[in-house]
Amino acid sequence: MKATKTWVLIVLLIISAINVHARPIPDTGQTKCYNNTAEIPCPSPGQAFYGQDGNYTIDPPSYTKLDANGAVLPDSAATWAMVRNNVTGLIWENKTDDGSIHDKDYACGWGGTGAFIKALNDAMFGGFSDWRLPTITELQSIVDFSRKMPAIDTNFFPGTVFSATTSSGYWSSTPYASSPNSAWFIPFGYGHVDSANTGAAFAARAVRGGKKAGGFMDNDDGTVTDTATGLMWQQGAPSSMTWEAALTYADGLALAGFNDWRLPTITELQSIVDFSRASPAIDTNWFPGTGVSYYWSSTTYAGALWFKLIRRIEAKARRLDCRVRKALVGV
Repeated sequence: MKATKTWVLIVLLIISAINVHARPIPDTGQTKCYNNTAEIPCPSPGQAFYGQDGNYTIDPPSYTKLDANGAVLPDSAATWAMVRNNVTGLIWENKTDDGSIHDKDYACGWGGTGAFIKALNDAMFGGFSDWRLPTITELQSIVDFSRKMPAIDTNFFPGTVFSATTSSGYWSSTPYASSPNSAWFIPFGYGHVDSANTGAAFAARAVRGGKKAGGFMDNDDGTVTDTATGLMWQQGAPSSMTWEAALTYADGLALAGFNDWRLPTITELQSIVDFSRASPAIDTNWFPGTGVSYYWSSTTYAGALWFKLIRRIEAKARRLDCRVRKALVGV
């Protein structure tokens, strides 16, 4: 059966040499491939549905357990205090089940996360006093899109709070641009991005390490480069199309002297969202003409024949800016 709707897309290319200080975006972890109705063997170049997330592994997830002094532990360690993301360099607080401030069941409103972070820093947790609440983009960097319930690697992040709904999750430090009473969080049941009233009681996981630095550079050839990630983006976008057509379009694109363009993963696509803006939630100085619409990612939705989208612009809905949604194709 044919898809009932089509959507707009942006494609990208990795330029690894553009900035030696660029911070890579971890791979989503997804390895399976799908057509409109079922799981399929991952297609080869030239075949239908080639170019989806499962076809690529770029900067695969890699973690290291650390003890309370920051010393490296083996993957087999039964206890650890922190986890280093070896792709981003960020260091994450590990959760416990001991009733301490690190307890997995600790929850608070968004406003209460400041006291949580202050307690960690006052205690010099891990020997550091620069712990903070992660941005929504940083928090999504530890989502594993090949998993669900929870959508995270529990070998390194055990005890992660999750549910089948958005009734639980982890706060980010990112406020919701359209509402002073809301902020962004991730419910790790499925790992999508959502917003909630700041009074909701959610968990919090601290992080330390450098924030994303850099900015955009117009290449004057229909592309723009994000010097923070090393990704090159198509500035304009063609008319809306189905997910299959979007994959084909991206794979066949020749632009700015390059022919290895592809559809972005969901985490790559979200990396150009500007959470300080709304309608659209993107800097239109670099991405002019971005429409109030959905933009396809190459990432499929773990556990179902649904394809993840990022809704970067929505004029009226409460969950504006970058609400990750599911759009059933083949209906």
